[in-house]
Amino acid sequence: MQHQTEEAARLEHLDAIQKANLDPYPARVDRTFTLLEAKALPEGTPVKVTGRLMSRREMGKLTFCHLRDESTSLQIVLSKTDLGETDYAFFNKNFDLGDFFEVDGKMFTTHKGEISILIKTIRLISKALLPLPEKWHGLTDQEQRYRKRYLDLLSNEESMRIAKIRSKLVRELRHYFDDHGFYEVETPILQTLYGGALAKPFVTHHNALDIPLYLRIAPELYLKRLIVGGFEKVYEVAKCFRNEGIDQNHNPEFTQIEFYWAYADYNMLMNLIEDLLPKLIAAAGLNLKFKTTEGEVDFTPPYPRVTMRALLKQHAKFDIEDFADQKSMYKKAVELKIDGIDKNNGRGKLIDDIYKKFARPFIINPIFVTDHPVELSPLAKRKPENPNYVERFQLLCVGGNELCNAFSELNDPLDQEQRFIEQKQLSSKGDEETMPYDEDFIEAMKHGMPPTAGLGMGIDRLVKLLVGAQNLKEVILFPTLRPEK
Repeated sequence: MQHQTEEAARLEHLDAIQKANLDPYPARVDRTFTLLEAKALPEGTPVKVTGRLMSRREMGKLTFCHLRDESTSLQIVLSKTDLGETDYAFFNKNFDLGDFFEVDGKMFTTHKGEISILIKTIRLISKALLPLPEKWHGLTDQEQRYRKRYLDLLSNEESMRIAKIRSKLVRELRHYFDDHGFYEVETPILQTLYGGALAKPFVTHHNALDIPLYLRIAPELYLKRLIVGGFEKVYEVAKCFRNEGIDQNHNPEFTQIEFYWAYADYNMLMNLIEDLLPKLIAAAGLNLKFKTTEGEVDFTPPYPRVTMRALLKQHAKFDIEDFADQKSMYKKAVELKIDGIDKNNGRGKLIDDIYKKFARPFIINPIFVTDHPVELSPLAKRKPENPNYVERFQLLCVGGNELCNAFSELNDPLDQEQRFIEQKQLSSKGDEETMPYDEDFIEAMKHGMPPTAGLGMGIDRLVKLLVGAQNLKEVILFPTLRPEK
């Protein structure tokens, strides 16, 4: 009801503005300085600035207001003497908080020492018909903050800070890979066959071709095709989609960077990550050491390199080598009371579920978890000294949050073909998170793919960690939400 009353009052103001032959939504403005730039100017400097009206206070023949643009906020002072009684009264009667203005005036400092603009003329450039959140409390309802992010950004400085940090991180990622000789590329989001990860896809339909299409779960298989085609270093900042649950660490739509580097292996990627992450953190204006609810985290390299098998020995108190087939591993998972498992789950998934319960939650500082079982990694190269494991690592920290996943890529087409067949068999038994057989990718590999290393890093999770957010929705400007009733 309050909203309706406020909107009705603002519509009356709009009517008065239009009857005064003023355009409430002009096409052009004249701005010579941002508010931050204006603050640095000497007294007496003429300026034209623009911004949203955030506060207003009348004191006799003066009205003190604050304008805000993206750079900062700045006080403006309107004088009945300078504006004239009619214009001064019209401003205070018909203009509202949230309206945008173009002001022309001169810089000066008030008796209280506040840098301000003494207004010569003021012009409405956009009329707001609904009120902003209350100034001092902002938009506090968490659900509404995510649904109405525009109001959240306006009223909560931390939300704007996080959004800008994310932008800086993505920019620095691009600079880093560009400077290291990588080419940025784009691969299909709509795919005739999904792949590149163990996840359930979103399915849609193309009417003209009358075929099902999938939103990509990862760009991996297309990026590898480019390596086959002759590129040696490629990367993509990729929107990906996985038909999974929503929680503090998962959103069905997310952003990651994936890159592939010919003639490199996973050890070289670990070295690269230890070089990259401190640069990203510095570019965002953050510290390598920071506090979280789980304790202090230190991103100063080097990071420990520990095998998944060793972590399970340490935390789950058993050796996966003693459970060499699916049947025995399933029995062990039941004994360890792992939730959500199915008798048709593959050995690799069972190991992963045990690892996620017993080992990951206890990780705080960055650690490379290496050498995963081959059943868990259908696209990674086997270790020469032990083909039951692959040359793979995940960088984990703070409660086991995964920041990146990387392999020495499998480039043996016959081995890859066999692993696709094994994935298909798991799918036929009811496992929904398997990788389909991609015949075209196998054909590409049979033309020859050089030894290659590849890595995917979740940008949302990285930002969440660095800014200390408790929920992934805090760092995604428009997260996926259940529709309002």
